[in-house]
Amino acid sequence: MNRLSLFKKKTIEEGSRTIRANDHENNVLKRYAGNEISTSRYNLITFVPKNLFEQFTRLANAYFLFQLCLQLIPQVSSLRPATTAFPLVIVLSLTAIKDASDDIARHRSDNQINNRQTSTFVDGQLTTRKWREINAGDIIQLTNDEFVTVSTNIDICYE
Repeated sequence: MNRLSLFKKKTIEEGSRTIRANDHENNVLKRYAGNEISTSRYNLITFVPKNLFEQFTRLANAYFLFQLCLQLIPQVSSLRPATTAFPLVIVLSLTAIKDASDDIARHRSDNQINNRQTSTFVDGQLTTRKWREINAGDIIQLTNDEFVTVSTNIDICYE
């Protein structure tokens, strides 16, 4: 198993879809991806390892980490390791704080979009559901200027 695959979000690879409109039982059997969106990079468990990995893929950060490792060897360096460690920790901390605040904003935006209400037809009746609860093949009622998510790889079968 590739160690990078431990940090990647699970994605469902799909080709084109053939969906039967308002046939929930048939569409559930095909196990299409859900309607919930997630644009965030991290969660509470993966923030520190993923963020450090991303930061040390930057050449400058990796260089200063290498310098710090060399300064830990007394025969190689006459400087104390703190002279490199302190600036490196400050830069990593500030970048982590910025990344965390950006990701928190992404989580909030995702929750706002996933919890928007929309009207759907279920068994001939109009019901209100959240966007995250919409499934492939559901018929939704749109009004003027209403928000809607769009997928580009859907073929709809009207039978």
